[in-house]
This record gives sequence, structure tokens and C-alpha cells, in this order.
Amino acid sequence: MIPIRIDHSQVREKILGDSIRSVATDLRLIDLPDLVSYLKTGQIASVGSLVQSSIELSFKPETLSFGHAGDVYLEWGVLPRVCLDMEFHHQSVHVYFRLMLEAKEAAVEITYIAFEGDTVGPSQNTIRLHEALGEARLN
Repeated sequence: MIPIRIDHSQVREKILGDSIRSVATDLRLIDLPDLVSYLKTGQIASVGSLVQSSIELSFKPETLSFGHAGDVYLEWGVLPRVCLDMEFHHQSVHVYFRLMLEAKEAAVEITYIAFEGDTVGPSQNTIRLHEALGEARLN
């Protein structure tokens, strides 16, 4: 029998992406030229204010935040892409990730994740992530 390997990173990114879908949707309502201008000219506080406004609609205070950095990818013949560094901290789960926004879709890429306390295994930590994200939302 061939052992089945679960890619926990992929599963965790899907859970995270599903949880912040409303934030990504709201961020896409910001005028793209304004967002690009703020990022390209280093007006990070302005970007942070815009991102925070979107977060406040869906998450409890101090659980999801802008990581004070971002990039814009503009190339001829390609749709623009905005990447924002983000952080999630709740119930001893800490996630640092990139939120990538395009015209019609968004994606996340986890760059670092930490679970405080006793770790019983990757599957249990994935469950902890799912529970922490669910508890942090303002449903």
C-alpha cells in the first residue's frame, strides 16, 4: 500500500483563503490607481488604513492585520496584481501570509505559521487554524 501524503500547507492556505474571502472582495472595491500609487510611493500608512477598514467588517479587533508591506506587479499585457503582507493572531495561532489580489480572483501564500503550546501533529494544528479563524470572524 502506498502511503498518502497530505500537503498541510495547501490545506491551510485553502482554509485561510476561504476565511478572508470577504476581506479580499472588499479590498477590490478600492480604486486600483490609488492603491498602486500608495504602494509605489511608500505611503504604507494610507494602505494600512484602507486594509484595516476592510478587515473591520469581517474580523474581531486585533486578529487580522496588515503587515506594513506590499507590492504591485504591473506588466504590459498582464492584469495587475497587488500583494499585501498580512498577519493573523488568535488563540495561540500566528500566521504570516501574502494576500494576492487580481481583477477577478485572490490567493494567499503562507510564509510562516506558528502554533503555541503542545503540538500533537500537523493535522491537529490544521484544525486549530480552522477553529481560530472561525472564532475570529464577526459572523
